[in-house]
Amino acid sequence: MPVTAKQRRVFEFIRRYMESNQEPPTIAEIGRQFQMSSSASVHSILSNLEREGLIKRIPNVSRGIQILEQPEIEERNEIPLLGIVAAGQPIEAILSHDTVVVPSDMQGKGRTFALRVRGDSMIDENIQDGDIIIVSSQKTAENGQVVVALIDGNYATVKKFYREPDFIRLEAANPQFKPIFVKTPERIQIQGVVRGLIRKYEKPLGAN
Repeated sequence: MPVTAKQRRVFEFIRRYMESNQEPPTIAEIGRQFQMSSSASVHSILSNLEREGLIKRIPNVSRGIQILEQPEIEERNEIPLLGIVAAGQPIEAILSHDTVVVPSDMQGKGRTFALRVRGDSMIDENIQDGDIIIVSSQKTAENGQVVVALIDGNYATVKKFYREPDFIRLEAANPQFKPIFVKTPERIQIQGVVRGLIRKYEKPLGAN
């Protein structure tokens, strides 16, 4: 079940507290542990934990928290949504300061960031216009990997990467788009390799 990192820490604190003290902590004790001056902030986290089926709260009881038996919790992490990348012709990199929540297994060990895709040149790799791709930050790539590349320092594109003897080829996954050939390797900076994507499902117009 998805919980944020902070909710996970609160849940683990409650569980450890109960193991040590044979009773659950109070709202005030949870607030002190996590430096939350407002009891409303604690109540909000407990409400989320209860909604996810991890705890049960007993109304009007000082220590009215019960831990429910659960399988292993899937932690979700926030990563930065840095802007828009083109799956089509390169467009100027557009930076934003939003974040998206992803499962921990998508995050990887190093720096991970997200970009919103504009265009349909990668549809044969199941990357569609409007998708959010999850990118593992790295400066190198293997042939055939889907990368985010910066061309001439300011044009960003998402393509399949191939290093040939005389040039670098950035290839679309859509036969309607021609490959980009770059003879001077210094013109291309690999920003990262695509690890996964997030898609918001929307019903087609007219669907029930």
